[in-house]
Amino acid sequence: MGMTRRDFIKAGVGGVAALTGIQGVSRARSVSAALSSAKEVIVVGADGSDLTLSYLDDYLSVGATVWQYSGNTMTFHRFDEIDSFVAANSSKVTLAKSYNDILTAKQAGKVAIVAGAQDLYPLELMWNNEKDLSSPANNWYVSPPQTQLSKYYERGLRIANLAYQFANFFGGGDLDPTTPLSTAGRFIVGQMQDIGILVDCSHSGEQTSLDVIKMATRPVVCSHSNPAALDDNPRNVSDRLIEGIAKTGGLIGVNATNCFIVWSRADARYADTGPFPPLASISRYVDMIDYIAGLVGVDYVGIGPDWTIGNPPDHSPPPDPGKSFYFGPEFQYNQPDGIQYVADFSTVSDLPVLAAELGRHGYSATDIAKIMGDNWMRVFRQAWNS
Repeated sequence: MGMTRRDFIKAGVGGVAALTGIQGVSRARSVSAALSSAKEVIVVGADGSDLTLSYLDDYLSVGATVWQYSGNTMTFHRFDEIDSFVAANSSKVTLAKSYNDILTAKQAGKVAIVAGAQDLYPLELMWNNEKDLSSPANNWYVSPPQTQLSKYYERGLRIANLAYQFANFFGGGDLDPTTPLSTAGRFIVGQMQDIGILVDCSHSGEQTSLDVIKMATRPVVCSHSNPAALDDNPRNVSDRLIEGIAKTGGLIGVNATNCFIVWSRADARYADTGPFPPLASISRYVDMIDYIAGLVGVDYVGIGPDWTIGNPPDHSPPPDPGKSFYFGPEFQYNQPDGIQYVADFSTVSDLPVLAAELGRHGYSATDIAKIMGDNWMRVFRQAWNS
């Protein structure tokens, strides 16, 4: 049985047990210094910010190696955009298609983009041969479905959600928590794990996610989700899901979006009128990390801040909770000036702030390295075929 928020606070985990005084300041300084010269690969999971040279330079300035770039819908056109960006900035960035590509990028002082998709909607559309459903190439009467997954893999897809918020051909989203993984979903998850694409359950419903875990032969992740025990928001995940993810060898990437830390179902009636919550502190963000580490261990937590710096067309402007079908009032409050993130942790440039706060919460240098990238690298190595 998982910890409740009251148990968590009484146990003194995380921010309650944060180091203070000279010891805390000393550790924070040493951690911040280590970040700038780290030999370890620093992985930022689920960063949907716009592909711009200025933001790429921000990654380089703090020594962050992996930009796990996830578009809501990753079409072949989106991969064309990634390829063009990489070609135009080849001295600074590469598209990583293997674990060794990341290590090579680190050695060369480059950023490695790991491409991800937050839903498989394009794959759903191309599941059938729409030009001729009787074509022997995709005749379900006599052979398994032929999908486009291998072509996406060739282009660089290495992590993907099945569904974004609500149910599709493959399974349920957060808005359909009791919907199971479908027959097509079981087929595609099997293909993903065979071919070497990491399965992400961040936007999947509870039952679909548990079904994925049950059939998993490789790690499964929630790349940008938080523990529901600390904030009862529908985008957050239950203790049993966190425990199931850990059993596969996967991890939870902790989300820095403010409403997934301080906004719950109970606040839904205030979504348009307020009062609205203040920005969560960096300490409260690390409380989320503390909770997961306390529940399943520090090996199964990473960062997945879900930043959207710039103007990606599928993220801006922020949705109105009174109108949004994806993110209604139980998910978020009205943010007319833009999506809000944790105070002092709203962009990749703020990674040193996180490293210092992890030190103040009592994490060792080894554990900070795990949270900042080593855990993600272990998952990549185990989930991919190269």
